[in-house]
Amino acid sequence: MSDTHAPEAPAPTPTGGPDQATGPDQATGPDQPGVPDQLAEQPVGESLVVRVASWIIGLLLGVVFGMLGTVVHQSTVSFFGLFDLPIGLILAIASVVFLLVGLRLILPTRLLAFLAALGLVGIVAVLTLPSPGGSILVPADEHGYGYTWTFAPTVVAIIVLAWPKLRRR
Repeated sequence: MSDTHAPEAPAPTPTGGPDQATGPDQATGPDQPGVPDQLAEQPVGESLVVRVASWIIGLLLGVVFGMLGTVVHQSTVSFFGLFDLPIGLILAIASVVFLLVGLRLILPTRLLAFLAALGLVGIVAVLTLPSPGGSILVPADEHGYGYTWTFAPTVVAIIVLAWPKLRRR
């Protein structure tokens, strides 16, 4: 028997000429006809609209976390009448820590974390004031939960924002 093989056919070439992309590896750029020069040169997320939208979202995140924390900080769980665990206060402060630390870790600047902290501390300060009808969302109770919730977000924000940026190893 002879050991002969048929010659392999050449790989197909793209039809449509040199303007057509040959695959996912090919980078987009200003020399491609379908991509405008402004979009090809501008990095993702650097437009003014995207930055302003992210600032607004950061501020609103802080406001939402502050409102939710103010509402739930008085929730407690009783253990057989022996003591009350302030589960609402624990969860509210933990959520503030996770929000601000998370923003500091994933973003290159402190600006969005600062805006979230500003919204958070601002709404807690507003909701701490008595309403025109006299109702109070953050009472000064005997356990100190109201005082703790009033000052804890500010202390957490100061620590998180002042913490130096950690170098990657």
